[in-house]
Amino acid sequence: MRRFLTLVCLLCLALPAGISISGCTRNPGENYCNGLGYGEKITDLDHITLSPTLTGISLAYGQTQYVTTPSALTCKDAAASVNSANYSYGTTNNKLVDISPTGDICAGTWNRNTGGGISDYTTCSAPDPLPSTNGLPYSAAYITASYGSVTSNSVEVHVHAAVTSVSLVGPSECQSQTTVSTLDAQACYSSGGTQYLLCKPTTLTDSSQFACSLPTGVDASAIPACSASIGTFTYSVGTSTIGTIDSDNNTITAAQPGTTVITAAIAGSGSSAGYFSTCPPKTISVVLANGGTSGTVTKGATQNLTTVITDTNGNTITGLSLDYQSTNPIDLSVTSAGAITSKYPGVADVNAVCQPSTCNPAPINKLGFNGTGLSVSSNSVTITTPGTASEYVWFAAPGQSQYFVPIQLLTGSSASNVRLPYVPNSMKMDALGTDLYFGSTHELMIYSTTTNALQKADSSVPGVVLAVSPDNSQVLINDQLQHYLYIYNVSAASTVKYGGMANAAAWTPDGKTLYITDNANLNTPSSCGSGTDLLINGHTDTLYVYNANTGLTTYSLPASPLQSGSIPSCTTEANTALPGPDQTPAITIPGIGAYLRGLSTQAHTWCPSGIVGNSSNLLLYPEVDSVAVQSDTLATTPDGGHVLGVATLGSGVTLYDIGVTIPTTTVNSIALPDACTVTTTGSGTSAVQTVSPLDIASTVSTVPLTKISSSAIVNDVVTSPVSDLAFITYNASDSGALLPYYVPSTGVANYLTLTGSSAITAPLAGAFSPDNSLFFVSTAGDNKIHYLDVSKVLADPDNADTQQLSPALPACTPVSSGGSDVGCVYSGSDTIVPATVITVVPRTTT
Repeated sequence: MRRFLTLVCLLCLALPAGISISGCTRNPGENYCNGLGYGEKITDLDHITLSPTLTGISLAYGQTQYVTTPSALTCKDAAASVNSANYSYGTTNNKLVDISPTGDICAGTWNRNTGGGISDYTTCSAPDPLPSTNGLPYSAAYITASYGSVTSNSVEVHVHAAVTSVSLVGPSECQSQTTVSTLDAQACYSSGGTQYLLCKPTTLTDSSQFACSLPTGVDASAIPACSASIGTFTYSVGTSTIGTIDSDNNTITAAQPGTTVITAAIAGSGSSAGYFSTCPPKTISVVLANGGTSGTVTKGATQNLTTVITDTNGNTITGLSLDYQSTNPIDLSVTSAGAITSKYPGVADVNAVCQPSTCNPAPINKLGFNGTGLSVSSNSVTITTPGTASEYVWFAAPGQSQYFVPIQLLTGSSASNVRLPYVPNSMKMDALGTDLYFGSTHELMIYSTTTNALQKADSSVPGVVLAVSPDNSQVLINDQLQHYLYIYNVSAASTVKYGGMANAAAWTPDGKTLYITDNANLNTPSSCGSGTDLLINGHTDTLYVYNANTGLTTYSLPASPLQSGSIPSCTTEANTALPGPDQTPAITIPGIGAYLRGLSTQAHTWCPSGIVGNSSNLLLYPEVDSVAVQSDTLATTPDGGHVLGVATLGSGVTLYDIGVTIPTTTVNSIALPDACTVTTTGSGTSAVQTVSPLDIASTVSTVPLTKISSSAIVNDVVTSPVSDLAFITYNASDSGALLPYYVPSTGVANYLTLTGSSAITAPLAGAFSPDNSLFFVSTAGDNKIHYLDVSKVLADPDNADTQQLSPALPACTPVSSGGSDVGCVYSGSDTIVPATVITVVPRTTT
């Protein structure tokens, strides 16, 4: 054993001095910042960071703010273990910036040893004397935080008079999408009841652009930048889809078109500083895949539109939220992405609209600012789906029958007459052919076109149904008894109501604007009595325009004479049906405005007129065209080229073909509708922007309808889906009445003799099938429906009337005649009445 131990000792002594056995020891330098095994350890407090390190702190006189908890860090920038209660704080000027032992900052001086039970560091008094730098009320001091022997960086604390207002000094013009702009501002303070300029960008030298007065004795060149004098503003954007702010650099990136408010905050308070605009569209171009503006889409197929949008700076815009619309949505619908789907044979014009508030929005007080808050339309693309379809047709006689009749053309069979809970005063179908809406004195009645069954009855909205929105979400009802206009939400069964009376209305195809007209001649005649003896009153010659973005606005309309047969009698009650012309506004194609009935035929469009920001001056839907002809009823051809007005005059019935030209700009051989015009005069705070209306040019052709009795009451002008034909319906008592039709392309009117003409006294109502193959017309005298083959009306008129059907609508009996049918206004003795309303939807034939 001794020998073994001796050997081990000799081996150890024999090992070279520089060799060690691994695992026996570790490097102690890893625990030290210098890696040498001595000095400051990597767990020790190395430095303290006090925030904010770049922007500093901004405080108004007497204002307080708790310091941000300092960050204690090791030499490796890891968090050091310290007791935050043991920090101590210092200031370079405790008469300007005082700081409590716990880190509470005072823009002035804290109370100490006040007595009276008042704790120290609870009352902050403004600096005394107040700071003054070159005659301006601001100055700065620096604070630090210490822990043991380690002291933080210095943080600048700006102390200044309270900021009373902030005005954005940035891009006053709109910025194109993706453009990055720097935000800057000027600030004012109050002294002696007067606003004075405290700070501004040094580049701002035009006194007309100063937001307030210069302080006495201070030159404009001596006014410093706000970041150097009172601290850095924090900006926020009202609508983030219009612009996004980089708060580290105070820059804003233009995103989607529109105007948004920019808020600036400093010293714990914020205010609306100004507005930022991303440039709106100037032109919107839509074409088919082949670059054309007309084409054919087979049934069941989808065709995608190519949309190119250019802003007012000439740059391309992407990602815009557009409303794509079709003049014939039953047959050809368009998705929000611009994909056209053909459901049934037919023809439609399709266009895209950028319309607030989903596209190019602006605060209501800045409507028109830099062209934002305004609507812009594309050109139209004409789509044809060849073929023919069968139809479902519904017939009714509001006010004269408590029934409606559905017909299925594929089988030629008539379903059973459907009895409504009350005598209807009106019947409307939505543009998609989903529901039928009947108004009455008691309630709104909604029927499904699929089952012909009552879906809903709502007694909270009695009155006359005037219009249904294109997407079937809203219904306009006029309660003539309560003098209310109800905008009824179908799914929620909720109502927004406005005071007013009306007799006709139409939504634009995008469903965002509703034109409503009234007629003063619809009051009970004054000869019937006075005061409460007048059963119907409150009608005026007024246009109401309801827009989803701007609300309801009203405008005066010219008088619209009515023949005696369509004026209420002394016994006519409110919310009952009246005969007379359908005075529905004729919406332009594209839907930039509408033509309206009257002794002169007026057009109002969506471009406002007046000074931006002056709500009392800005007219939202100004009159832009006045055609010196009377129109009792109006209709637009779907191609947008003609507004057809018909009036009963002393000498007879006359049709006026108003040729419509919407202002356009040609781009790549495509005529694109012009955007609203905005002009700017002056600069800076004195700049004034003016919006000009979009004037429509028109021409008039006069076409006397000599074969209609001068005593006739015109009911409607019905235009074909392909714009090549229009029928005129009317009410008269002459036997052998003819059906007038007009061809816009030739300017010629003619007359069709219907089968059984000797018994016919008037063609009362009509409707085209969406595929333009048939025209259905109801006639008085024989009480039938005539099916006209549209292809034969011009080519073979003697054989155009191919079929006749009797809907056999049972007549109602009014209470005044001993009946119990409330709302019935029928005064005849027949048991069957003719249809006065016809609606049609296509159906598949396979």
